[in-house]
Amino acid sequence: MSKQVLIIGGSYFTGRVFAMTAAREAGYSLTLVNRGTYSMGHLPNVREICCDRHDYAGLTALPAARYDAVVDFCAYHPGDVTGLLAALPGRFDRYILLSTANVYSREVSGSKDEVAPLLTRQLSGPEGEYMYHKMLLEGEARAACAQRGAALTILRPVFIYSPYNYAPRESYFVEQIVKDQPIPVPVDADARFQFVYVKDVANAIIACVERQQAAEAVYNLSAPEVMTYRRYLEVLAQVSGRAFATREVTVAQVEREGIPLPFPLTAAEDELYSGEKIVRELGLAYTPFETGMERVWEAFKKVYEPRG
Repeated sequence: MSKQVLIIGGSYFTGRVFAMTAAREAGYSLTLVNRGTYSMGHLPNVREICCDRHDYAGLTALPAARYDAVVDFCAYHPGDVTGLLAALPGRFDRYILLSTANVYSREVSGSKDEVAPLLTRQLSGPEGEYMYHKMLLEGEARAACAQRGAALTILRPVFIYSPYNYAPRESYFVEQIVKDQPIPVPVDADARFQFVYVKDVANAIIACVERQQAAEAVYNLSAPEVMTYRRYLEVLAQVSGRAFATREVTVAQVEREGIPLPFPLTAAEDELYSGEKIVRELGLAYTPFETGMERVWEAFKKVYEPRG
């Protein structure tokens, strides 16, 4: 029998790719609750309901169905999980929360696994608020799911990359190359960071829906390759086949001039995580970074190349 899955979000980036994968490849019957910005009604066995997650009166009007899983892509602020689950009619067996690897304490060095300590205080700026709120939401989800008698699975992805990424990360570099603009290279940057391909995140969610072992589990989603800015640009040169221009800048210059480099710059910002647990327990296979970036290049190149 087809799995019945309720998706909160599901029309942007990661949620969009999961919906396509779950409908077309896994054969799930999907109910998508989102604000209707992008339609996913072209997919098989998909029912779309236009409703903001904070419209609790609208949520209570949903059919009282029985879902194998609820997958939540857009919980960002304290109260988002408890409010949603209190309003949803019907029952669900599992709640899958998309969190972030940034919930881990910055006082822990090296590669962090799922038992590393979490943040205990909010860091400065919008990013610090985002990280801390995600950490609070994980605890909120545990309490809310225990009250509903449902299992909880938490996924903590690192930087997600994809041709569908609307954040100006991969697209920034591709646009610079296609338009023959020199790419700034921070010569004194010593940060390291990791990625996970968006289809791997979709496959991880499906594995968590399917496998009982994922109940009450937490998984990092992080491919093993460790990147620096120089290595990232080496991969771009490889997949693009182009000898693009660069210009050397310093970290101080990047910060002073507001150069929109999207990844960490200093070793103090290192973001390294082990994504091996989900490989061992659920058999997830990570897409090699070069393979994923080749797809990214081909997709965004078409966006920025002159037409006609």
